[in-house]
Amino acid sequence: MTKKAAKAKARTKKKGVGKRAAAPKKKTAPKKKTTPKKKTVPKKKVAAPPKAKKRAATKEPTAAKPKPASVEVRKPRPKAEEAKVATPVAAAPKPAPPPPATLPAPTPAPAPTKAVPAKKAYARPSPQALAKVKPLSRRFLFELCQAIKETVEPVARAVKGREVVGAATSGDATFEIDRLAEKALLTFLRRAKAPVAYYSEDSGYSTFSNVQPKNLLIVDPIDGTRAAKSGFEGCTISVATTRVIERPLMSDVDNACVMEIIGDRTFYAERGAGARIFEQGHVRKPRLSQNTDLESLCWSMTVPARPAELIFPTAARLIDLSSLKGGFFSCNSTSYSLTRLLTNQLDGCVDFASRFMRDIPVAVRDYFINAGRGTVLSICPYDMVAAVLIAQEAGCALTDAYGRGFDEVLLLDSSEHNHQSLIAAANKELHEKLLLFFDRRISQFEQLLLRRHARKTEQG
Repeated sequence: MTKKAAKAKARTKKKGVGKRAAAPKKKTAPKKKTTPKKKTVPKKKVAAPPKAKKRAATKEPTAAKPKPASVEVRKPRPKAEEAKVATPVAAAPKPAPPPPATLPAPTPAPAPTKAVPAKKAYARPSPQALAKVKPLSRRFLFELCQAIKETVEPVARAVKGREVVGAATSGDATFEIDRLAEKALLTFLRRAKAPVAYYSEDSGYSTFSNVQPKNLLIVDPIDGTRAAKSGFEGCTISVATTRVIERPLMSDVDNACVMEIIGDRTFYAERGAGARIFEQGHVRKPRLSQNTDLESLCWSMTVPARPAELIFPTAARLIDLSSLKGGFFSCNSTSYSLTRLLTNQLDGCVDFASRFMRDIPVAVRDYFINAGRGTVLSICPYDMVAAVLIAQEAGCALTDAYGRGFDEVLLLDSSEHNHQSLIAAANKELHEKLLLFFDRRISQFEQLLLRRHARKTEQG
């Protein structure tokens, strides 16, 4: 073939190939168009169902709301139905009260009830645990009191130590003679090296060694300081003991000792074993008065820092009745007064001032603040605990001014709310008469004080 013929064949072949390539292009074009359509279709279908659900959800509550308002309330056919319609309207606000019922505010209330037994649990150890610790011996108590007496007696007889050098934990004044007695107490305990703690008027609760204390001493180194610093015999050293217990009570006291500073007698008692009097090497039993006649009554009343405007008007009738054939004595020491019941020197002794503060504090607080020079003072547990056990074991009858016993009184609390009152007698019949007399007189005088207070508040 010629060159021209070969070129012609080649051209025809190229043209055929182009046509064949164009055909598939037309076939592939529709495929590209369909693929985007398939992708967009599922997107629209997926978005559509949630929109429909939202609309349905919104339509349902809107349809439910108008039903009670339009259908039930607007039916005014009979009056009875109108009343029925009114009642549900009134009931609608009633669901509001249930929330307070759901507010279980009362639930915190049971909490304190659970806490009360907890206090009793830790405050009252088992008898087996207490039995492991023996009470302190009578000899130990006598030696302690004797050590304090040897320091204090010469100062008291010389009428020295009258300077005020501070204040006790209760707020009472501390004199120089008190400081000397406290120093003698601490010196003795350090030399004894006994595993004991002690609570005293001036120091409060104290420990002085690394050994775990097993016994607790409640000590008033001088009960009746005002008599001691003036050289009078109405002063004592008062010591009571118990095992180391959290929040000990007066019923926890094991034994007690009261020793005269200017005198030779020492009074001692163990719980459940009676009381004894030791004098110049001899031991004798208490002698209690059998007198029950108020006219021949020999009695004392504690007066330091007690408002005279309250206690003397209250006791005035009994003072007038008994001062001629009996005898009335103002006293500065509770321990001294109570131990005089065991010697048949007194028939009874009282200290009722703190009852006024418990009954009508608003009307009488100023009286107590004035008498105590800025502090409310009255009988504290450490003042009376040793003498109370001794008097009880001797057979005396004693309560507070309400007629209650002292078993549940906290020993180590000298604050105002734990101040005590005292009505004591050598026999039960006399105690009942004294309690009845003072209960009536205190109630009468409190009414008078309240009327006075009301007038003052009205006058501004």
